[in-house]
Formats: sequence, C-alpha cells, structure tokens
Amino acid sequence: MPVVKVSGANQPHGGIYLLLLLLSGALLLLLPWQASWVETHKGWYIQPMIGSALGLGLMAVFAAVRTFQALQQGRLTLSFERLSNTLLGYRTALICGGLFMLYIESIEVIGFALSTLLFICTLLFLSRLFNPFWLLMAVLATVVLVLIFRVGVSVWMPDVWLYGLLPDDLADFANQYL
Repeated sequence: MPVVKVSGANQPHGGIYLLLLLLSGALLLLLPWQASWVETHKGWYIQPMIGSALGLGLMAVFAAVRTFQALQQGRLTLSFERLSNTLLGYRTALICGGLFMLYIESIEVIGFALSTLLFICTLLFLSRLFNPFWLLMAVLATVVLVLIFRVGVSVWMPDVWLYGLLPDDLADFANQYL
C-alpha cells in the first residue's frame, strides 16, 4: 500500500486541537451550572448532564492526545489565519453543529418529536435529499426515537411551552410521550 506524504503547507497544525482542548475543558467546568441534576428513580444514566459530560470528556481526552502529538512534532502553531482556514474547511460540520444547538434549544419550546422531525428534515434539505421517500424515513426515524427515548428509556425532558396551550390532560400526555 503506497504511503501518501503530506506537504508542509497542508500538514495539520496543532492549534485547532489546542482550541478544542481549551473549549472542552471550559465547558466541562461549566457543566454543573448548566445541566442540573434531576430527581428520578429511573437511574443515573438518564440524567441530563451524563451525555454531555461523556461527550465533552472524550473530546478533551482526544484533543489532549492530538495536542501533545503536535507539540512533540513541533507543529503547534497558533496563527489566526491558519485557524480560520482550518475552521472554514469544517464549515458543514459547524453549520450542522449550530443546527443541533438550535434543535436542543427548541425542544423546550415545541417538544421532542416536532423538534426532532424538523431537525432531520433540515438536514435532509441541506443534503439535497428532501423527497417523499426520505421524508417518510424522517417521520419513521422520529417515531422510533420517540419510542426509544421517551417511552422505552423515559428520558426526562422539561415541560414544553407549546403543550401548555393544550387542555391539561392532553398537555400531560404530550409532555410525557412527545
């Protein structure tokens, strides 16, 4: 198998990994104030902060490894120009990350099911796959996700503002299952 050498201009620098390490470290430090502990008898694994802590912890560990490797190889540079060029190379991932943040924030306003469906449909639209077949797959995926997370695992979600406009019995049902 041939070895592909990367030229010095295209060789990745460690600045982006250092930035990710600092960002994940700061977010881990802020986690106790951003994600509260919820009193439940279902188990620790459905706490809102567990998934965030796991994801940020993994990002911090792997960013630390890559930063250390770049430091050893002398590739740790912190120029704004190289960092901005690197971030522009990840613009699709950054857009999807921004959409995911919007998705997470919209759960409290319009509910898990509707937020998930809109998020999946937006990603389908951006990837130019928004047609009847994939729309049906988005609806099926949303139903499966609702069944897994809301019914099967009973992941806690805050009460939804939109459901507050419904009659009490219907609002309770929607807050519990949607």
